[in-house]
Amino acid sequence: MKNKKSCVTIGTFDGVHKGHAALIDKTAENARLSGCTSIAVVLEKPVRSVNGIISTYEEKIELIKRRGIDEIFVIEVPSAVLSLNAGDFFDSFLIGVLNAGEIVCGKDFAFGKDRKGDVVWLKNKAKTNGVKITVAKPFKIASRIVSSSRIRDLIKKGDVKNANLLLGRNYSFCGAPFCDRGEGTKLGFPTVNLKVDSAKLLPCGVYVSVISRGKNLFPALTSIGTRPTFNAGSKVVPETHILDFSGKWGKTKSCVSLLKKIRDEKKFDSVESLKEEIKKDVKKAADFFGLTV
Repeated sequence: MKNKKSCVTIGTFDGVHKGHAALIDKTAENARLSGCTSIAVVLEKPVRSVNGIISTYEEKIELIKRRGIDEIFVIEVPSAVLSLNAGDFFDSFLIGVLNAGEIVCGKDFAFGKDRKGDVVWLKNKAKTNGVKITVAKPFKIASRIVSSSRIRDLIKKGDVKNANLLLGRNYSFCGAPFCDRGEGTKLGFPTVNLKVDSAKLLPCGVYVSVISRGKNLFPALTSIGTRPTFNAGSKVVPETHILDFSGKWGKTKSCVSLLKKIRDEKKFDSVESLKEEIKKDVKKAADFFGLTV
């Protein structure tokens, strides 16, 4: 058991959106006020299968660290801890391992096998252990609760503008550049292609974007899809054409942030038709950034 009492919040935190941020910030604030250690207990990945995660494990941990939390305790999925019933999870983990003096959660929070440890159960249990329970109000934007599932639906639709509003940042994906078939270069629009975590949600379509290398940002156009005009198969690949850039990009890990969807991916009758459409896409992206191409 930890010697110092802790203020704990628990969740999957996929996306670490504005609602998650508010919960984590409340945990850190209450811990400071009471002289406790603030701890975020983070599930490695969603317990239930989802069609694409908003943030990879590495992205999620980095985003939570930025919130000023003292410690992050990661629970693997699946794991023995998650299979505990609510009583054992509370006694052996929250008290026995984390020495929780306060638990900060949302009103729909539940833990333990079959999610029996809901807020009502938690409040009753906490009374006998001297643990404070703080139930945070649902975080809303435009009268609607911010949730990972809502953001995931927006991203799938290509509505990155509203997804970004709920996230509190631009939706992005990262990976190491790799050499592909060079179709973009043949068309006159060379691209940077990234190896992205297979679990990451990649919304098909053509987007105004920015690509980063280190601390440097570059305006870009990103196409995500299966490249149907070339019958490239079923694998979804993100290809980013950097506006007003020449030279080799290199193999440094890069990140692409999606700003606005231009159009859906589609199959063209000819390569020449595709090339003409890309010219229009590049012009729209350049206009977005106030560039001349």
